[in-house]
Amino acid sequence: MSPTPDLPSAPPPRLSLLVCTLGRSAQLERLFDSLVAQTCRDFEVVLVDQNEPGVLDPIVARYRDRLAIDHVRSQPGLSRARNVGLARCRGDLIAFPDDDCWYPDGLVAEVVRLFAHHPEAAAVTGRTLDAGGAESLGAFLAFDQAVDRRNVWFAGNSNGLFVRREAARAIGGFDESLGVGAPTPFRSGEETDFLLRILGQGRGVIFRHGLVVHHDQVAAAGRHKRAADYARGFGRVLRLHRYGLLYLGFRLARFTASGGRALLRRDTGTALDKALWAIGTVSGYCAARPAGGGVPAGE
Repeated sequence: MSPTPDLPSAPPPRLSLLVCTLGRSAQLERLFDSLVAQTCRDFEVVLVDQNEPGVLDPIVARYRDRLAIDHVRSQPGLSRARNVGLARCRGDLIAFPDDDCWYPDGLVAEVVRLFAHHPEAAAVTGRTLDAGGAESLGAFLAFDQAVDRRNVWFAGNSNGLFVRREAARAIGGFDESLGVGAPTPFRSGEETDFLLRILGQGRGVIFRHGLVVHHDQVAAAGRHKRAADYARGFGRVLRLHRYGLLYLGFRLARFTASGGRALLRRDTGTALDKALWAIGTVSGYCAARPAGGGVPAGE
């Protein structure tokens, strides 16, 4: 079965779940199983496939009678794939679940409720927890609050990002020079950049501590390469959004202090991670901006 070019005519769903996938099957089925179990089924799945043609056809076929799936293809690059998917989304609200995350049964209903109760919010963010309830993929704000330039770094990752379609399109989608698979050294930061551009238009973003998506802890293998890659993206976003040298120095001091404490504990792995974060952040921050400024389309 080939990716479907168009869905049959039907009323638009309330929510579009934009899932970009590459190299995963069992995890994707886990996500789909969690979507089948949702208490609110007013959503579609826009599946942006970066595998070889045909790889996911059996999985899509098994779920097509239970989920509204729009199966499309994209060239590699997470931000690029998300932009392909954004053009397909029909819902008023859009989510960006990873292909290896999964949703609690009531999540879609809660997202719809939150946007209905907060018409001023262009986006809502939440936390990512593993199966045991521990925070995964980052540290998060401790209580409900408005998101701004100061706290956006702790307001969630793309799994817990929900946005009005109009706002996503108004900012031009994701910066394709950022994120996993980008044709640059900046392999992270695309969701923070996305939120900062929404905030830059004067739109509201709120964080809700009780809004939870599940994701396993990141494997220890490859942690040092991941630290270096993500740090360059972090530094790049700092520069693109004009965080000054004072803020850069503050973050470097935090990396240094954390690395020093790790050395005192004889935790050399963490100390190396913090050193790589410091070096990578400076590298990303010092990278030349594209001519003319603005959001780069690629470098």
